Amino acid sequence: MEDNMEYQIFIGCEDHQVHDEIVSEDELKEMISLFFERKNIDFSILSVKGGYRHKDGRFITENSLCINIIGASDIDIIKIAKSLSMYMNQECSLIIRNTLKSNII
Repeated sequence: MEDNMEYQIFIGCEDHQVHDEIVSEDELKEMISLFFERKNIDFSILSVKGGYRHKDGRFITENSLCINIIGASDIDIIKIAKSLSMYMNQECSLIIRNTLKSNII
């Protein structure tokens, strides 16, 4: 049995100052797909609706992306999440890390 790490990065699609999508969800998906294809990193992208409490106290719901990544390093995931947050002008992004057990037959 082989252990890999699975990461999920959740990133909102609305600019946190403008409260609108500056970069469309489809454009963001395409950019992310091209990045992981160039790096030969296993990934999938899901469209989700997310909700969170904004720093000013408001509860925000927005279109978000969940990016599943398998086999990258912790430092690369942190860099990717920070870059996405800056590019999308988000207050933050969420990273979830799980150990993935798999049998290779």
